[in-house]
Amino acid sequence: MRSETRDVLVGWVRMFGLAFLVYLIAMVTAVWAYTSVAAGPLRTTLIVAPILPGVALIGLTLRAYRLCDDYIRLRTLQAAAIAVLVVAVFSLVYSFLELLGMPRLGAAWFSNILWLVFVPRMVRLIATGK
Repeated sequence: MRSETRDVLVGWVRMFGLAFLVYLIAMVTAVWAYTSVAAGPLRTTLIVAPILPGVALIGLTLRAYRLCDDYIRLRTLQAAAIAVLVVAVFSLVYSFLELLGMPRLGAAWFSNILWLVFVPRMVRLIATGK
């Protein structure tokens, strides 16, 4: 892997990690606000707070994708395709489990699953070039 491509990907991991930490904190705060804060502007603000870092995760990934060479773009698309397939299988299976009484999941869970599949594949790509 070319050193400038590696630098882009390492920078992506650093920025993504920070944005993901902010996202997780905002997500936990949103869940807490949903269950513990009285309806009003504060509750609304806390509940929608994860949107901005969530969009940042997507923007950072897109920026890194555009700055990389064709090989890394291909591997990134493969990682994204695998993540989407995992989410598709999970949503298919879970939709029927909900009919059997499992609790309903919000869409944020599906996004989180996608990132939990995609990010390790990208870290592996940086570490091994494969």
